[in-house]
Amino acid sequence: MFWGLAVCAVVLYAACFGTALGQSAPANGAGSTNSPPPGVGELMRQNGGSLLRATLAAQADPSRATLKDVSFTAVPEPEPRTLKKHDLVTIIIRETSEYKSEATTDLKKEATLDARLEEFAKLNVKNFAIEGGGIGTTPPSVKASGKGEFKGDGSVDRSDEFTARITAEVLDVKPNGTLVLQARKFIKTDEEEQEMVLTGVCRAEDVTADNSIYSHQLHDQTLVKMHKGAVRDSTKRGWLPKLLDLIAPF
Repeated sequence: MFWGLAVCAVVLYAACFGTALGQSAPANGAGSTNSPPPGVGELMRQNGGSLLRATLAAQADPSRATLKDVSFTAVPEPEPRTLKKHDLVTIIIRETSEYKSEATTDLKKEATLDARLEEFAKLNVKNFAIEGGGIGTTPPSVKASGKGEFKGDGSVDRSDEFTARITAEVLDVKPNGTLVLQARKFIKTDEEEQEMVLTGVCRAEDVTADNSIYSHQLHDQTLVKMHKGAVRDSTKRGWLPKLLDLIAPF
């Protein structure tokens, strides 16, 4: 009987002592100096009241599972590509331009001159004196008239379309990340030769995932296309018509 009461007293004392230790222990473990992470309100106050900045500044919870940990079909985000000098970029050329202009000129000019000589001075060679007097019943006269008229009409209506694909080389990467591109293409078929040169500047983020970009996204674009051969020679004017057009006497 006595021993049973002693055992019960020891068990009750141990339970009370353990409860007291548990209440006095710090929440983050004994001797821990780590403070809990700040809440959303505190982060918003630190970031000027911006919820977006507060969300970006919040620390990720390591205990929270990510999408790749719970899904077998999750696709990881692609890593951003970095384009360097001498890399190749495909340029898709789709250029369309239309130009229309009309002009009309109508110029008229008319002039009339009517002059008559009524009296003319003469020199006397005997005494070197200047004498005046009439010059006859029919005085000499000058009559002239002129009329000019010019009328010109001009009209220009032109439409161009150019579609092609060409691969360019990255010549330089500027400090702000823009790319300097240059592309050259030369095609020779029998006696026909075609040469195309394309240069321009673009943003690196405009280059798509398949490493291509449209020509209208290029800044300071220069596109030159030259033809040589029998077809070009048959449609080219000779030097004599060019000389006559340069002089243009009428």
